Amino acid sequence: MTQRLTRCQVLVPLDSAATELIVTNIASVVQSCNKGLVEVCSKLRVESVHKIWNGVSMSTNSVTSATELEVIK
Repeated sequence: MTQRLTRCQVLVPLDSAATELIVTNIASVVQSCNKGLVEVCSKLRVESVHKIWNGVSMSTNSVTSATELEVIK
């Protein structure tokens, strides 16, 4: 039986200045998001952040709920 890795992501539209700020501080952005998620007793974690054409893509370990989206924003 073959197993696939599942990748979930949150797409965050941002202007170019905000995108560049996040990309230059990826480690602190991931840490801040995950700290907020821990505070609301979520098992969701942001694993990585990548620049996309109109913002950033945040890879997560599972599907994001509405509450978790608010924390990530």
